Amino acid sequence: MLPLPEQFNENEWFIILTIVCGFILILFLPKRYPLVISILLILFTVTIAIIMDHLIATPPLDLYDLNDLEKYEVTDIITYLMYSPYSLLCVYLFDKFDPKGIYITAYVILWSLFALGFEWLAVFFNVFKFSGWTFLNSFAFYLLATSIYILFFRFIMDSLKSKKVKEV
Repeated sequence: MLPLPEQFNENEWFIILTIVCGFILILFLPKRYPLVISILLILFTVTIAIIMDHLIATPPLDLYDLNDLEKYEVTDIITYLMYSPYSLLCVYLFDKFDPKGIYITAYVILWSLFALGFEWLAVFFNVFKFSGWTFLNSFAFYLLATSIYILFFRFIMDSLKSKKVKEV
């Protein structure tokens, strides 16, 4: 069983408030695609977070720690949901504005900067404690992750559209 946090302090509050506020924001947006798409996107975001966390935050690299303990705790699991609503907002706005050409690159850069700002807040509230990882590393990762996320969204939307066409 995973241990509970030693103290319930700013990092746990930050995680809970960002998740709650993010999903409340998503709930108030007009629907653009089926719920199953949102669920797939949330699972994809969580999967990317888990994979990256296990690759770079555990030995032999051990480039950062999450929350209060150096070992896993319950709050660390919840942390994986922290980026999900903002990833949903990213693809929601991408779908709504449908950028083309160089604007796609600008869109990815802007969302990567947003993610970097979000991470800076998480570091400020002691969610992440860097020990070798830098914000420059994060920015490079967010450029890649945002691009992959948008490609995954396009893939599942195209799959959904082609399936509807085949059913007719």
